[in-house]
Amino acid sequence: MKTLKKELNFFLKPGVLSLLFILSFAVKLGAQETAQPPSENKAAQADEKKKKEVSEFEEKRDTILYGIGDDILELIKRLKADEDDRFDTDLQKVFAETKIPAIREALFAYFAEKKNDCLKADALMLLENKDDAPQETVRSAISYIRDLEIYEGIDFLRQILKDEESEYRDLCISAIGKIGKPEDAVFLTELFDSEASDDEKKSLIIKQNIMFALEDLHTPEIWDFLIRTAEDSDQNSIIRGSAVSALGKIGDERAIPILSEIFESKDPILRTAAIKGIAGFKDVKAKSVLTQAFKDSYYKVRLQAVQSAKEEKAEDAVPFILYRAKKDPENVVKLAAIEALSHFNNAEANEWLIDSFNEERTGLSIRLKIAESLLKNNFDVIFDDVKKAALKAISDKQKSKFSAELGKVISTIENRGTAPIAEAYLNHKDPIFKSIGLDMFKRNKYPELVPLVSLIAEDEKNGALSRRAKDLLQSGNTNSAQNNQTGTK
Repeated sequence: MKTLKKELNFFLKPGVLSLLFILSFAVKLGAQETAQPPSENKAAQADEKKKKEVSEFEEKRDTILYGIGDDILELIKRLKADEDDRFDTDLQKVFAETKIPAIREALFAYFAEKKNDCLKADALMLLENKDDAPQETVRSAISYIRDLEIYEGIDFLRQILKDEESEYRDLCISAIGKIGKPEDAVFLTELFDSEASDDEKKSLIIKQNIMFALEDLHTPEIWDFLIRTAEDSDQNSIIRGSAVSALGKIGDERAIPILSEIFESKDPILRTAAIKGIAGFKDVKAKSVLTQAFKDSYYKVRLQAVQSAKEEKAEDAVPFILYRAKKDPENVVKLAAIEALSHFNNAEANEWLIDSFNEERTGLSIRLKIAESLLKNNFDVIFDDVKKAALKAISDKQKSKFSAELGKVISTIENRGTAPIAEAYLNHKDPIFKSIGLDMFKRNKYPELVPLVSLIAEDEKNGALSRRAKDLLQSGNTNSAQNNQTGTK
């Protein structure tokens, strides 16, 4: 009885009563949370996820609005890598307001890669007032005009060349070669003929760059100039070679005998140029020259034969290309031949490509090139074999290198049929494979894999992968409210 009284007195003490009350309340609260309907739990989780997304979105936008230069430059790199265009309108405003040259240069490159001409007026204004801007910023503007083929900048480019401003010369020549018209090609020939620098090496570089531009333009208006240059033995091989290639690209059959004769040259640079120029003609003599090029002793001539046959869709050249893929002593020619074969959908070539891919004794670079080329150019022919090989290799530690490299190849393929492979990589324990899986998701945005990527994003133990998964999910978000905040069209 005394023992019982002691125990009762203990529990009746104020401190103990308070503790018991707190424990009782905690148990009830836990029971209430446990009893909360599953739908409410899911809704709460969804709300939390949305808040995180909005928070990270606002963090990026705040960086654009208030961040220092280095922070903005880092964000531009990140947005570029994630292909996130939600902030493009904000970045355009940054360009207009910033006084930091590095940011302007980064934005020229950023929008040039996206083929977005929103900075067109800014680029033209910079060229008009180039003396007031840093040289590197002016160079970025010229590159932007070239990459977006903004012809309104042609007069500025020509004036820079007339003024012999060496810091921009080579870039302007390249830009004219990309965006120029026949009259601009004639202008370049005049520039070539008038080049008389005391520095022989400098003069040679200028002339070579002019010829590269003229090869790009290859307009009939400069036919006589090209003939004269191609046949001028006093000119170096690169200059003559560009003239030879340009002659063929014009498409005038008068070039065939000239190119055929030049192919007999001992100079491999001229032979390579002759093949580049003659491949587009369907004439029997032209085809004969192309056939001979596949057997040339110099590998670059064989390489050009493969590339030209592919570009011209020369079906009758497939046996020669297949032989190069099997037997050429130079790996670079083999790889080019494999890529070329993937365009033809030839039964014999396809059979060899698939058998070579499935043969594990085939060299890694060859297997990967076969997978890459056929997945890009003839997906259905190889996909089942690639899928089988990828799923088998990813579960075999001894094949981890092949599995990782094959995964990188698959991540470059834009086809949602690769979802089963991406799922396997995303589910892998190794962060390297998870990262490759995210690369595949970034490329294709598989709707069925969004929940899996969300799990990676929500698990903070994934570290950098978690942050990357969040960015990928957000960059694919088309929430109209967020779009309205940035003015995205």
